[in-house]
Amino acid sequence: MSFLEKLRKPDWLGEMQALLVLGLVGTGLAVVLTGGRTVLGDSPVTVQLPAEAMTDVAGPVAGTADGISIGPDSIVEVQIADPSVHQVVAEAMTGLPTLLVVLGMLLMLLRTVRRARRGDPFTVGTVRRLRVLAVLLIAGGVAAGIVESLAALDLSRTIGNETVYTVWQPPAGWLLAGFGLLAIAEVVNRGVVMRDELDRVI
Repeated sequence: MSFLEKLRKPDWLGEMQALLVLGLVGTGLAVVLTGGRTVLGDSPVTVQLPAEAMTDVAGPVAGTADGISIGPDSIVEVQIADPSVHQVVAEAMTGLPTLLVVLGMLLMLLRTVRRARRGDPFTVGTVRRLRVLAVLLIAGGVAAGIVESLAALDLSRTIGNETVYTVWQPPAGWLLAGFGLLAIAEVVNRGVVMRDELDRVI
């Protein structure tokens, strides 16, 4: 195969590896910026609250037609201009756990794709890595959601309301991705077993 033919030949694993590297760099920068913002603490802290928590927000909207109002379940962002260290750390914990799970996911995917490019992708090692990644997404995604909700709950306590609020996001995406990877791992595992059986017959 000539050099030009090699250039024209698509290498999807190579392109995927490049995208994973870019995603890894971007996520790493987001983690560093979140940590740096927590250390410096020189910017306002944003708290998400239901509109019903702000008595002067929920209800009719001025300047609009009759019957138009802000629903009590709508999300309102409240800014704390001069946050305490506790508030800054709590706000960081409302997003940092998810970033760490994404970082771990990208690292494991990059390792799996790199090994697949260098050798045989249909191995027991590939199956094992896919299963570990699936467990990371399921357990890590759920744990990140719980930690972030608790941090948001703690943050809402600091603004002086008698009632605390948090916005719970069900980890449906993490569960779907995790169980999808488990299914892919079992498909690859079935291929490995069938090839081993064929090699023994031949």
